[in-house]
Parts: sequence; structure tokens; C-alpha cells
Amino acid sequence: MLLLLILALLGSPACWADYISEMYGSRKGTFFCSSEYNGEAVKGIRVSTNGLGIILNIQLQLGDFWDAVQGIPGGRSQELILGPDEYITEIHGTFLLNLKQLIVCTSRPRCASFGKRVGQEFSGFPKEEGEVLKGICGVRGVFGIRGISLKWGQAPTMLDTQGSGYPDWIPADAQSQYGPEK
Repeated sequence: MLLLLILALLGSPACWADYISEMYGSRKGTFFCSSEYNGEAVKGIRVSTNGLGIILNIQLQLGDFWDAVQGIPGGRSQELILGPDEYITEIHGTFLLNLKQLIVCTSRPRCASFGKRVGQEFSGFPKEEGEVLKGICGVRGVFGIRGISLKWGQAPTMLDTQGSGYPDWIPADAQSQYGPEK
């Protein structure tokens, strides 16, 4: 019985509070979160939109694999694949009833736009310098993504260890030229 209570609490909205408090767009719908893979930063993003410019789904590349598609099926997909030592450092966008546009900017610097610029604008930046996008949470509805929250963390840096053949992951000491707004 106690196990069921613990599982119920872990799946409750109270455990989502950290992500929901920084949601851009609507909070009504079915909650989702991308996976977190060994502390990897996002290395690619695939976004599908319909003819009205509504963002239907989002998929992240974490390290060498693509995470599950978050949202609803369908639409026309576009993607941004990041190069070595390139990270997502800021995200801008718009929303009405649904997420309408995402502008994804990287440390290179370059930006890619998905969807149509309509509605209320938002901008998401890491809270601390040197942080990069590690994942997303959000809310999906019947017609697509209704809201999005961004998970930031330190960029991983791979060092070769002597003779072991296994990498060690440590926080990057390089600072992004795009930090939080001041």
C-alpha cells in the first residue's frame, strides 16, 4: 500500500512544480518530459508543424540517440543538428492557444526558426552562465503542444582517461556568450 502511495505522489503534479512554474504557454493538457540521458546536452531538435503553423510535436537528440516524440503525430518536420561543442543556449517563441513558433539559438552562434510568429512572445535563457539545454517538459493538447518548459544544466565535457577507454564527464568551464538577460 505504501509503495502505491509513493508511486502516486511521484506521478503527481507536485513533482512537476519545478517545470510548471516556468511554463511558456498553457498549463492545461497532458504533461510530458523528455528523457535525460547520462547528463547529455541536447544535440539536435526536430519540430513538426501543421499548415496553420501550430507546433504538433518536438523530438530531441540526446547524445547519439533520438528521444521519444513529444506531442501529437503528424505535420511537416524540420530539424537542427548541432555540431561538436555546439549547444542550445536560448529559446524564443510565440504561443496563442498552442505553441506557434520556436526559435532555437546555439553557442555557435546561429538560430533556427520553426513554425509561424503569431501570438504572445517569450524568451527562455539558462539561470546561470555556462548552462545549456538538457531537455524539455511541456503540455500537449488535442491540437498539438500547448506549453513548454526548458531544462537547463552544465554542458558536458568529455576527457579521455589514460588507458581506461571510458570518458569522464565534468561540467564545462567555457562560458556561453548568451547568458541570462540582465
